[in-house]
Amino acid sequence: MAGKYDKFWEMTEGGPYDKGEEVFKCEGCGAITCPEDGWNGEPEPGLCSDKCREGQGDWKPGAVSKLYKKRIAEMFPNAPGAGI
Repeated sequence: MAGKYDKFWEMTEGGPYDKGEEVFKCEGCGAITCPEDGWNGEPEPGLCSDKCREGQGDWKPGAVSKLYKKRIAEMFPNAPGAGI
């Protein structure tokens, strides 16, 4: 399952006195998938919310190149954080 579904956690849902149900939980939006086969099944990324950040790849806020920061600082020299 590594790779395609690595953004889903394998979890057990239930109380302290039940056996629990094997589910997958999305790291981005918290959507829970309950496959019939438990962890042997596959999570359904289609159940994630429209605003789920996990479908947008590995981009993280602030993860830009030095050249990008330089060009932004040139265009907006008086902006907060310019020249960093």
